[in-house]
Amino acid sequence: MKINEKHLYFLLIVFVLGLGTCKAQFFKYATIYSSGSINTSMVEDQDYIAINKGYEETTQINPYDYNFTIGIRKIARFNYEQKLTTWYYGNEKSVADNTTIGNNNGWEYLFNYSFIRNRSEVYNNRDFWIRYLGNKFVTKIQAKNDERRNLEYISFDTRFRINKGAFDFTIGAVARNHPVYGITPIEDFWVSGESSFQELAQDFGYSTQFVQGGWHWFNDGELIATSNDEFFKHYFGSAVAQYNQEQLNALGSVTELSVAIGTAYYYYSDKYWVHAWLNVMPFHYGLDDYSYNYEGVSTDVDFGLVAGWRITKNLGVFVEGTYLEYWEKPIQEFKFGFNYLIF
Repeated sequence: MKINEKHLYFLLIVFVLGLGTCKAQFFKYATIYSSGSINTSMVEDQDYIAINKGYEETTQINPYDYNFTIGIRKIARFNYEQKLTTWYYGNEKSVADNTTIGNNNGWEYLFNYSFIRNRSEVYNNRDFWIRYLGNKFVTKIQAKNDERRNLEYISFDTRFRINKGAFDFTIGAVARNHPVYGITPIEDFWVSGESSFQELAQDFGYSTQFVQGGWHWFNDGELIATSNDEFFKHYFGSAVAQYNQEQLNALGSVTELSVAIGTAYYYYSDKYWVHAWLNVMPFHYGLDDYSYNYEGVSTDVDFGLVAGWRITKNLGVFVEGTYLEYWEKPIQEFKFGFNYLIF
């Protein structure tokens, strides 16, 4: 599944409805931003291949890295957050942006689109979400595509909310639409032991010729490898991956309904603060033939923690992080440390 024009039009309609409902208040304190950065890419380790009793350097030369981003955001900052720069660049990563319960009731949203090249790998990242937080309920629509981590989905999350001081409890349902995950098409196409690697490569469109005592490999008539070792090391795996992706794309997208249960805690003072949240989806119902089939624990998890302690005027410690596991795809980001101010 790819996020296409229909999905973007749907989010735009929701966006306009919010504007019509709240008028100018919908955009008050929002920031429209765009930015670009260009950097020298990493220099790769030298690499060589043997050719006709000699060698040829095959070291990968990476073009410059870049990141171009456009977007609009309206997300209330928590007390422990500070806007550290004059401008929004679009690559800011605030842990609190991932929490279900924001710091203010009303509309909040993020529409962020990035064009990225890193070490010759080109990909786009999209994160579009809009949320309405009320005293008794919270609803969030999100369309996310993290191409580098191969995580893509569209979700509609609506829950009943109970607030008890510093604690929030939510329960409701989530509908998620995403590409087919958990299936490896090559396993059906290639039965280990019944066909050789060479036969499989030829099925993928590669051809071979025996030249000067060794096998040369061609793709559309172009020489790409001068030995079996080189071909299977550098090209065969990519062919298998491409086949898998083409077959998965042909299956389209699938949808699941899940029960969502969440809790959040937030406390702030000048000396210390704690902000933690946990969302679990323990029960799922697939609406399509290829909906995800959990092999292990069937509970999807979204966890976050922000904590800081000013021990003295000079010394402070902190820990921040998130852990998300949807469809048995774990993504985690944590950081911790201390600051000591000399004055």
